[in-house]
Amino acid sequence: MTKTSILLAALPALLFACGKPASVNDDANDAAGTGGAGLAREVVGVHMLSNDTNYDSPCNYLAEEFVSGTFNLGGTTLEKFDRRNGCEFHWDGNKVSFMMQAPKPFPSIYHAEYTFDRLFQPSAAGVTSGQSAAGNPQKPSLSGPNSEGTGSEMPATNLGSAKRDTSAANDTASTVSGVTKQASQFSEPVKSEMGFVGIPGIGDKAVWEPAKHTLHVLYNQHIINVVVQTRDNEATKRARAATLANVILNQFVEQNR
Repeated sequence: MTKTSILLAALPALLFACGKPASVNDDANDAAGTGGAGLAREVVGVHMLSNDTNYDSPCNYLAEEFVSGTFNLGGTTLEKFDRRNGCEFHWDGNKVSFMMQAPKPFPSIYHAEYTFDRLFQPSAAGVTSGQSAAGNPQKPSLSGPNSEGTGSEMPATNLGSAKRDTSAANDTASTVSGVTKQASQFSEPVKSEMGFVGIPGIGDKAVWEPAKHTLHVLYNQHIINVVVQTRDNEATKRARAATLANVILNQFVEQNR
């Protein structure tokens, strides 16, 4: 048999071998024994810090049993409404709802904090009373040409906050690795101003808006809003909104690991 004949005879087997997809369920690709080939390709937490994927339905983050338990409703029947931008529960003239500030996460934690500050912490964003985001144009850069939207220059608005903290509390000499409490903070402490009451200990920042019975929370690059319109007094509404917000944030963590 000639060399050409041998090659032609072996060609079908060669093509079959090349066309067969490689296995993705071997020991190196089974997601640490789970057998999930797709899961094995995902980086832990990739969805939590990604803005490419829309949120699940808000009702998937706030279950009926959480509402019943928080408000001690026992066997009370709840009506659930799955809105396009939120989830609502009604009972006996009371209403609780949960909404996302946007249909998907903000591009970064910095975009989210900036938006949160513009809406609920005006002084932190350089907005004075009566101003809005649209009415507060970008200030020129400190040096060099205008950045033309690239964010590469520090705006003059941040000049005051750019000053170095030289207080004793920020002394790096007495800390491990030279990292102080102030330096390790994700964001500036929340403030109570312009109708918003700062609530510490929830997410990265949280404010209560009494006029709308709403708790606004910043967490990584997410902003969520919890509305509590019940017959309870103001302090109880705020406390229960905080409880629901913490439950929802725990759901974020669990679903995005």
